[in-house]
Amino acid sequence: MAVGGSSYEAVRSYVALGKEGTFGTYASATTAVEAISCSFKTEIESQKLDQICANRGYSHRVTLNKNVRGSLEQYLHPQESLLLIANALGGPIISTSLTAASSHSITSGNYDTTTVINSLSFNVRKGQTQTFRYTGGKVNTLKISGSVGEPIKLSAEIIFKDSTLQADDISSTLSISSVAPYTFAQGAFRYTSSEASLTSTVAEPIQSFELSINNNIVSGEDVRSLGTIIPDVLPATRRNIEFKVTNRWDTTTTFNRFIQATLGSIELIFTGVAISSEHNYGMTIRIPKVYNNTGDTEISGGEDILKSDISFDVLVDNNVHTTTSRDIGFTIKNNVVAY
Repeated sequence: MAVGGSSYEAVRSYVALGKEGTFGTYASATTAVEAISCSFKTEIESQKLDQICANRGYSHRVTLNKNVRGSLEQYLHPQESLLLIANALGGPIISTSLTAASSHSITSGNYDTTTVINSLSFNVRKGQTQTFRYTGGKVNTLKISGSVGEPIKLSAEIIFKDSTLQADDISSTLSISSVAPYTFAQGAFRYTSSEASLTSTVAEPIQSFELSINNNIVSGEDVRSLGTIIPDVLPATRRNIEFKVTNRWDTTTTFNRFIQATLGSIELIFTGVAISSEHNYGMTIRIPKVYNNTGDTEISGGEDILKSDISFDVLVDNNVHTTTSRDIGFTIKNNVVAY
């Protein structure tokens, strides 16, 4: 059959990932990820050489750097999202056994302990038969966002060391989780003056939120060397965290936080269905040190409700590198024993 004479359906694809022990060495990708979209792609830079050769056309072309990257989007999931979150944070996963459940704590770090998920491998089938391996994956940017009336979404932009086309279809061994992703109705937003004061009594109504983590990973010439077209390393530089919410403007409290440069702490909590009689699936996101960076609201029209789009400056809560120094942390409760 001629090229393009048949068709592959995107709906028959799958995405699976696993944690690597050695950067760039394929690890068995057994954790299924029900993706909304996956744009992983391999590109090789080329250059047509501009040479004098008695002809107006080009006579030679060379290949240069190989770049493998793309985005993965999914609904925020109590089980499937944890490895992506852990890789984006660069800190260890600490798992604790509960009654018929487990709690997993992830704190932002510098990719410098043995328990850190330093890199990821992916096994991706595109259509019915074409299976790709992506290795040495690092989450460059992670975004978690939600709006009233919608499921919560997670989007990860990932940079890889390398990729290969393989004949290792693992669809028959992948099991799809029966647990549903989180929705906005299962969430709560809390703001107060300190992390110790984050309780249910300080919850504030919001209509949407967006959390972004940017690791500013270097993937250009500085991390490559003579004799290979793929990067040697993918170092993460300055981590930048941004957090935004939209809420109704009905008080000057948020304006006072802005104008007075008030220090605060933020918590997002999602509570899912029951795991057992004692525990529910859950995810808690804590940002211990923030400053409100938005002032008063705008009047856009006579038929609108006044709202405020608030952005926060996020800082590390301890400016020296200690075991308690962090700018964000996740606690995830599910039925997975360990990752």
